[in-house]
Amino acid sequence: LAQAFLVGNRVAITKELEVATTCFGCAPSYVHEPLFPKMQFTPQQLTGGPKYHHATRIGNWSEDQELEEIRLKDFLAQKESGQLFVTAKQRQLEEALQPEQLSDSSDGALRFGMKIMLLSQQSKGYLSINPYDQVTKDYPAFMLTTSLQSEPSVRNTFILDRVDENDGFEGDVLHYGQLFRLLLAPFGSKMPGPVYVHSEMVTALAAAKFSRHQEVTALAAPSGETKWQLLYPDVACRLEMEGEPVPAGSPMVLRHVQTGSFMASDEIPYDNIFGREMEVHCFAYQSLNKTQNLTSEKKGDITGDVPLRKQGLPNIWTVRTASHGE
Repeated sequence: LAQAFLVGNRVAITKELEVATTCFGCAPSYVHEPLFPKMQFTPQQLTGGPKYHHATRIGNWSEDQELEEIRLKDFLAQKESGQLFVTAKQRQLEEALQPEQLSDSSDGALRFGMKIMLLSQQSKGYLSINPYDQVTKDYPAFMLTTSLQSEPSVRNTFILDRVDENDGFEGDVLHYGQLFRLLLAPFGSKMPGPVYVHSEMVTALAAAKFSRHQEVTALAAPSGETKWQLLYPDVACRLEMEGEPVPAGSPMVLRHVQTGSFMASDEIPYDNIFGREMEVHCFAYQSLNKTQNLTSEKKGDITGDVPLRKQGLPNIWTVRTASHGE
């Protein structure tokens, strides 16, 4: 009987009452009277609308009271275990926004092992990771965006990692054209190990979410698709600056070695738990004016592999350290 009340399907229990009718020529008849009165529902309840509080003894007041007690117990249990959406989001923000210390570049040069931040000149945001937005790859991968959060934290502080010690450059100073990786130290519950800034060719399953350009993520394993180069932003002087030390706080271009494309961030909104941020992808934003390549090649001034189109603002980044780039 109690179960029937809880599911809202009351069982009509009847009691047979033998009522002798004394009409002429009629046989005795049996009248079935319900033990409980018929349930009453308001028109609003019958159409699925608002219902009375269980204190008003109309309709399924007993079931409503029981459901309210169950909801309260579930809420208290989730609150104690930290499973509430508000509590979980607060915990995620605390994990990802832990303060971090940038490296000092006293001599003005970038060195391997330094902790830096990357500022996009187009979106005015810093390259940041979202460890709670995972991407399907061979290894765990996470989305990258540019955030207006300018304070150094564990989600936007990267480490310059050298690809090969025998790359032809002496010392630990980073040079234009030298191969390196952008490493992000582990933090929180979703990133137990380091991740590397990664990109790959556009496919049906791998592309930026909104622009559909080349996707940029953070992969949990170093590979050939995590190698990058810093190039001088002015194409007219790029060849002459090849092999020179990279100064901290100066504008530069990040080239993906595997695909030859350039990391970019445009004003394309990308909403997540940190608010409204901007999408990061790889695409060559270059000027559309005529550069007279064939004429210069005929004169012998350049060769076919020398770029002459100016790099667009979405491709320009600034490396920020503790003493440069603020």
